[in-house]
Amino acid sequence: MDAFASLSQDEQVQRIELLGREALRQFGVEPVSVAPLVHAENTTYRVDAKEGAFCLRVCRPDYQSDANVVSEIAFLAALSEAGFDVPRPYDSRVVKAAVPEVPEARNCVLLQWQEGEFADDRFTSEQAKGVGRTMAETHGFSAQWIPPEGFSRQGLHDQVFERFVFESPVGFVEESNRQVLLETLKRSRKMLSGLERDRANFGLIHGDMHRGNVLFDGDHVRLIDFDDLGWAYWIADFAAALAYEVGKDQFVEVREAMLTGYAEVRPLPSQTDKLLSGFLRMRFMTMANWILQRTDNPKLREQAPRWIEMMVEGIRAVD
Repeated sequence: MDAFASLSQDEQVQRIELLGREALRQFGVEPVSVAPLVHAENTTYRVDAKEGAFCLRVCRPDYQSDANVVSEIAFLAALSEAGFDVPRPYDSRVVKAAVPEVPEARNCVLLQWQEGEFADDRFTSEQAKGVGRTMAETHGFSAQWIPPEGFSRQGLHDQVFERFVFESPVGFVEESNRQVLLETLKRSRKMLSGLERDRANFGLIHGDMHRGNVLFDGDHVRLIDFDDLGWAYWIADFAAALAYEVGKDQFVEVREAMLTGYAEVRPLPSQTDKLLSGFLRMRFMTMANWILQRTDNPKLREQAPRWIEMMVEGIRAVD
């Protein structure tokens, strides 16, 4: 473990804020206040400035390439220009900032602050229906949008055919749980290998449409955090949106409401009824692998044993 990874959560956030303030200087924004939000995949801050209110995202190194981050900003700008209420990139650019307190330079993006409230501990049926509609609208835009030259985003399912951390024993992962993950990996690879890719079922998706990335303002739904934007089967957005609802009361009602909302805007992806359970299991499995990879983050290291238990419980609940 390197020296920065060994710092506490608060110490990492404080040092990354210094880098973020350097990024703000490069953006030409003078902050009145900078407040930490989330330190997980990336590190985000609420910024209030004379230029407005923003979310500053300092990107984790060695995750998204420079081209990937620039391409995310291009897609957000295109959505915004088309009338979608998404976080609008400030100045439509990415800056790379560096300070002595952080061991590497990091890409930073500055996004218009989005107002709204998160769902409580579950989507209501009405909220789920609204998420389904919004999902369908973004898929419809994505299906007809022509990416600019040089556009680069990852294939979200490519990772399923790479080596997973749990393919070898992990000290704190019970062997019975590891076997569940291994079986899910096997089934996921088989499922993906048998699917065709066409406009009816595959395209550029949000990739992480869970409750923490959806804001509600009355009946209006706003999506945030497009960091996992990538090429995938449309149905994968349903799996991301529904995974944390699995096992809760009214799951069936919430699932059906989301599918209904989507179908009001555009046809459901082909074989949705047949494939959704498999994509839910795959979502839990890839999230388990993600946290096993995140040894750089103090809080995620601490949460990893319970997180693995929760992901395996999710897989079993789907079955």
